[in-house]
Amino acid sequence: MIDKSKRYIRKMDELKDMATLHDKKIYFDSIAEMLTERAREIPDAVHVYYYDEVITYAQTNERANRVANYLREKGVVKGDRVSVMVLNSPEIYYTMFGAQKLGAIAGSINYMLKGPEIAYVLEDSRPKVAFVGSDYMAEFSRGWELSSHKPIVVEVETGIDHNSTIAERSLKDILSSYPSNECLVPQSPDDPFMLLYSSGTTGMPKGIMMSNRNQFSIIKDFSMPGMYQPGDVMMIILPMFHTNPLNVFTYPLTYHGLTICIRKTFSPSDFWPSLMRYGVTILMAVPAMYAYVFSIADPKTIDYDKVKLRYAFAGSAPIPLDLVKGFREKFGVKIIDGYGLTEVTGCTSSSYGVPDNWTSVGVPLASQEVEIMDDDNNILPYGERGEICIKGEAVMIGYLNKPEATAETIRNGWLHTGDMGYMDEKGYLYISGRKKEMINRGGENIYPREIEIPLEKHPKIDQVAVVGAPDPALGERVRACIVLVDGSDMTAEEVKEYLGDKIAKYKIPEFVEFMKEFPRNPTGKILKQELKKMFT
Repeated sequence: MIDKSKRYIRKMDELKDMATLHDKKIYFDSIAEMLTERAREIPDAVHVYYYDEVITYAQTNERANRVANYLREKGVVKGDRVSVMVLNSPEIYYTMFGAQKLGAIAGSINYMLKGPEIAYVLEDSRPKVAFVGSDYMAEFSRGWELSSHKPIVVEVETGIDHNSTIAERSLKDILSSYPSNECLVPQSPDDPFMLLYSSGTTGMPKGIMMSNRNQFSIIKDFSMPGMYQPGDVMMIILPMFHTNPLNVFTYPLTYHGLTICIRKTFSPSDFWPSLMRYGVTILMAVPAMYAYVFSIADPKTIDYDKVKLRYAFAGSAPIPLDLVKGFREKFGVKIIDGYGLTEVTGCTSSSYGVPDNWTSVGVPLASQEVEIMDDDNNILPYGERGEICIKGEAVMIGYLNKPEATAETIRNGWLHTGDMGYMDEKGYLYISGRKKEMINRGGENIYPREIEIPLEKHPKIDQVAVVGAPDPALGERVRACIVLVDGSDMTAEEVKEYLGDKIAKYKIPEFVEFMKEFPRNPTGKILKQELKKMFT
């Protein structure tokens, strides 16, 4: 049986013994201070590879200062919000670090959102400035026009044409015309530094506020012996509005003075060439991506002398055991599973550094307590299923503008995840399902109410229930079950077309079922589990 009181918790002053941290500052009050100091210590070290661009730590810091000087001119001060809606690129670092240097809170907007969804985020977070990529300017403009709050807009030019005229200027202009003098303002570890949005069971996204202290907790936990080595290169292929590329990898890699290779999107054909070209040693992807790579890549086309990959991390969705074993046999690469959520700054457990246990998501990170609880908040014995609850410095500050939701989620210091699971006597954590109704489509979290709410407004639809449909590649797909108003007629394509400009494309139901009535319990509640069974 595991003795939780004897778990090894790595202290910050022990980090100096890691080879990546020799002659580097260990303690910081803020993430912005961390970048500033690393740029001073290792100015010429490569911070980012981005296709043909090679960007040093000094250059990232200099460009962040130019952004900070612009933001300061616009009246941005400590505690303000600055939004970023940009496709994976180094510009995300310049804008986020630039905001964070002033003590402002960098907020990422999912670039797959549609106008009404963007309008909600703008009204909820009320950013003073928003940096928006050309690719998304047309849709962002729709949200900007719909919103009662209209931030200053800066375009991050990418060569994509659009008709929007709401941008005040371009990021390129800012980087070429504003000074690069240091803009770092004093901050506290408990100051908020990041705002990421996660969907809510009510259908309205929730802004998750994270502090510098939250982030340094993850940095400490991910500084395990052997995790990082001098010369490491980590490749980011997941969307950078997610917690994982930012909280779990960008900031820890930057803390250790290592290199990040950014790709715009995931491409199976680009996967191995990129690994070989940049000497990638660490990778993070979701199971669906590994499945694509496994199915199309021919090992004979891979020059293994150029492959330096040590760790391939997986998360966001259950990964099939056959894929884990097959990837190791075919490519000689071990996939390391884990579990986390934005509310705990991205990660809670990992199978790194522990004996193989194929069906678990590893063991809790050192600074996080994990317990399995029943509906009355009683801690359950090993082996019994209940709700996964987490305590520790990585737990978020709370939900922006939602004190009741925060109080419901964090009780007596324990964050209630809504995920169901159990823990064995060796400390391995297992996921068995979800207490909430969230659908996990290839790593993207979708809550049924996000889709049900707009559908309920359609004049031909009387009732709607959205459920997950099991899928071997993506984990789940979206199924909408609909009862039409008497005398009405509608097709599945009409449903999808109606939703096209209201919700992100990945949320649009791939299956639409028209029904006479729904299965319900004696109080009239729709039995969604029964709906799932009807179509499985």
